Amino acid sequence: MKKLLTLFLTAVFVASSLCACGTDEVPSASSESGKHVEMPEGGRDGGASSESGELRFLCDPGRSACNTENGYYYLPEMMSGLRDGESATHLMYMDFASGSEIYLCSTAGCKHDSPDCPSVFLDEEFPVSSTRLFIFGDSLYILSREYDQDGTVSMEVTGGEGNTIESKPAVLYRAALDGTKREKVYTFDPALTLEDLVIGNDKGIYLITKKISADKTGNQTYTTSSERKLMFLNLGSLSLDEVGPMSFDDHISWQVTGCFQNQLVLSGTDYGRELSREEMWDDDLYKELYTNSQTVYAVLELNGGKPKEFFRVPNRCDHSEKLLGDCLYLSSEENLSIEALHIATGERKTLCTLSQNLIMDTLGNKLCCRAWNLAGDPTWYFVDTKTGEVSSTPLIISCNGWSIDFCGETESDVLFIYDYDAEKGADDSYEIFQYKHALIAKDDLFSGKKNFRKIKMTGRGQ
Repeated sequence: MKKLLTLFLTAVFVASSLCACGTDEVPSASSESGKHVEMPEGGRDGGASSESGELRFLCDPGRSACNTENGYYYLPEMMSGLRDGESATHLMYMDFASGSEIYLCSTAGCKHDSPDCPSVFLDEEFPVSSTRLFIFGDSLYILSREYDQDGTVSMEVTGGEGNTIESKPAVLYRAALDGTKREKVYTFDPALTLEDLVIGNDKGIYLITKKISADKTGNQTYTTSSERKLMFLNLGSLSLDEVGPMSFDDHISWQVTGCFQNQLVLSGTDYGRELSREEMWDDDLYKELYTNSQTVYAVLELNGGKPKEFFRVPNRCDHSEKLLGDCLYLSSEENLSIEALHIATGERKTLCTLSQNLIMDTLGNKLCCRAWNLAGDPTWYFVDTKTGEVSSTPLIISCNGWSIDFCGETESDVLFIYDYDAEKGADDSYEIFQYKHALIAKDDLFSGKKNFRKIKMTGRGQ
């Protein structure tokens, strides 16, 4: 995909879920606050359970983090210098029961400043902006992958015309839920780039792979992809198999929006024809073409078939969508309503009328919505998908009045950022030194109460 104009991408929250030095025993650790922090044990959390064969998102695209019912794992975006000069980030863990955060290390006296520390993730092995964490069964998985440059243009030369870009192979690591026994389990073909997507069932994970190439025209280099495929990695046998292509003869670049039972739900932009590179990269041309295009939704069986379209909407005005359960929920800035489209039957009905109907996310059975003017109204509005009832929260970021940021959820609680340790710049921007996290019961969040429990932070947060 080249440009998204003002089409909003919604984050996918998936409730999913440290390293001990030289021991097979389940360790414990203490936070700086003196509270006991229980290190997570294998088998104690459901995580991404293997009991169901239905498809489910296993990680949050755009965020190196995941959580179980008991705690939150994340890799901070800021790198640190180790004592030997190497650059690294640290795997952090927020324990929900104690309300404390620790480095993922149980070694007494460890300063977390050398590669020997199990919380250390070297930048050379784990690119911080594109590495992903997820839970499968009783294990924590770390997918080390390089940043996906598909659809970018740059002034610097990254390769000659038609050249394949050389890159490091993506690598999948597995560890116990307490972080011990981290090991490589699969190394991908270095010629393949992995998209920012991990979907699982009871046997393994689905990934989208492609080959990236750079084409230099004049002083600009265009990065494009080819041979885009849906692949399945069996996490028992560790065999990688092709499911089918993700490029079809329909001039639509399909993206995975969600999962519906054992099908993928796709969305893509239909311009009515294949666009030239000049049309895609010229802002004025593309804006006009996009305004006259349509967003198409389809389901894809996991049998190598083609997408089956079930709905389309014109792109003449901003709209949003989110998949939850068996319905695709749709909204538009134009009509001030939220509609539910049942995927299997095609039945379409109005769920509610709400001016703040930009669908950004889901929590439980609620749609999380904002005003289309995000800068003008920081309030989160919650729409019950069963009843259509609307509620909101008065919570905002304390230091600047911005909207709170949801990070993950459990069955009963939501983890969110309630404040920053930040410094305001001259242009009303903020340099953020720490993201402050808290837990709030879903009932309190949805009913507008401010009863949240702060996490005692050790790291920078995310």
